[in-house]
Amino acid sequence: MIASIKKHKKQIALFFIAGTLSAMIEVSLMKFFSLPQMLPHIFSFENKTNAYPLSNLLSTGGGILSNYFFSIRYVFTRGKHSKKKEFSLFIILSVTTMFMSLGIFAIFNSFIHEPVNLYFFTVGDIVLCKALAIFLVSLINYVAKKKIIFSN
Repeated sequence: MIASIKKHKKQIALFFIAGTLSAMIEVSLMKFFSLPQMLPHIFSFENKTNAYPLSNLLSTGGGILSNYFFSIRYVFTRGKHSKKKEFSLFIILSVTTMFMSLGIFAIFNSFIHEPVNLYFFTVGDIVLCKALAIFLVSLINYVAKKKIIFSN
C-alpha cells in the first residue's frame, strides 16, 4: 500500500487540492445563497431554523460539479466509460459519499462533545467532527473514483 501511495503521490496531491477548491466553492455558495437578500428573501422556509435547505442543496450541487470539473481536468484521465456514464457514476458516488459523510459526522459528534486542545490551538468539536468525516470520506472517494469511474 505504501508503494502505491508513493507511485500516485502527485495524483493524491492534486486530488487534495481539487477537493479543497471544491469545498471552498461549496462553502462560498452556501454563504451567498443563505444571505438574507437571496433565497431567504424569496422562500419563507429558507432559514437557519430549517438549516437553509435550498442553499445547502444548491451549494452541494456546485461543490459536486466543480469537483467533477477539477477531477477530469487535473486529477484523473478519462476511463473506459462514456462521458455520460462517467458523469452519472460520479454524481451517484458523490451523493452516496455525501450521506456517508453525514453519518460519519453524526458518529463522531456522538462521542466528541467539547473542543479539543491540540497544544498550539483548540479545535471546536463540530469542526473536528466535520474534518474527520471529510478526511475519511475523501479516502473512500479517491479509491472509488480511481478504481470505478476513471479506471481503464
